[in-house]
Amino acid sequence: MYTRQVLIALLVLAGVLIPAPAAATPRVRCFPQTNQCISGVFLDYWEQHGGLAVFGYPITPVIPNETVESIWVGPTQWFERDRLEDHGAQGILAGRLGAHILEADGRSWYDFPQVWSAAEGCAYFEVTRHSLCEPFLSYWRTNGGLERFGYPLSEPMTETVEHWTGTVQYFERRRMEHHRELSGTPYAVLLGRLGADLLSRVPPARCDIGIVDELVDIAATLPFRAELGCPRSAYRSIPASFQRMEFGQMIWMDLGADGRFIYVSFPSIEPGHPTIYAWIEDTWREGIDPINYFAPSTRSDIYPPQRGFGKAWQVLFRRSPATPGFGVEPEQPAPATVQRFSSGALIIWNEATNQVYAFGRQRSDVAQRFRALPRR
Repeated sequence: MYTRQVLIALLVLAGVLIPAPAAATPRVRCFPQTNQCISGVFLDYWEQHGGLAVFGYPITPVIPNETVESIWVGPTQWFERDRLEDHGAQGILAGRLGAHILEADGRSWYDFPQVWSAAEGCAYFEVTRHSLCEPFLSYWRTNGGLERFGYPLSEPMTETVEHWTGTVQYFERRRMEHHRELSGTPYAVLLGRLGADLLSRVPPARCDIGIVDELVDIAATLPFRAELGCPRSAYRSIPASFQRMEFGQMIWMDLGADGRFIYVSFPSIEPGHPTIYAWIEDTWREGIDPINYFAPSTRSDIYPPQRGFGKAWQVLFRRSPATPGFGVEPEQPAPATVQRFSSGALIIWNEATNQVYAFGRQRSDVAQRFRALPRR
């Protein structure tokens, strides 16, 4: 025991450090067939859900900022038969390549013949009015079902794919192919090479600009952040005005050549959505439209909206059972920074109060942050 203590002391005095265990090296699988690699959560998902037979080889590296359907933006990786999307806490999801390949071909699945029931031994999906029968039904059930393939978008049909002609059926996320020449083997049903086909025709859409620095972290905390889409126009220190209402908020902004708008949040009468919003173009004109749209209030703590706010209130809420009420303080002019997104969402930062308001693509997508990040 004594000898060991002396040895340790000598090592310390000599400046010899005992190395800590090395950190685990991230797993990576590379494929010379396509000169691409898979790692991280994409590799985990690829291995756990069928690997090469289901997804094929990777054909791109990870794309950190792909835009999917002009709404969702995030990391993706393309494979011969699929596109995998990293949705963070939701996990990895498969892309809707079945629907996309039909769009790229100029075919609408809404125009495909529909059925109103399914034959015995088949499944029926009223959502798309299509059935699912053998041999596709067993494959669908044993390889992920609705989560992996989505709903059927067609009935079985005969198509020619490259040099092969046979029976196929389209789903939201995939195309199944019945290879009768492989009957009796595990490969009688194969998945189409939709990833390779679509990627060769339509390059991935990426966000080419970022969110203004002051709003990056705020955008990341929004409950509807996955549906913002790509950042588009940003407007810094523009004229704006804010009025806190009894049950909501009114915001006016002047985007210069892009117009003037008023956004209003207010309580919803719809169950499940306590707060919703509406927006309207500001058409109020000084010297033409009245300043006051309401009789003077007898209450000293109530401020009826005036000018553009008053006109917007009359248009949006005069006949509506849901309203934001009247103001609980006068309208407050303040400079604002506005960030727009491709989905139609926008974030508004009141630079005077450091409050942030966000409105998503759905009427119920409303968020307010009372303490924004300090100005940078």
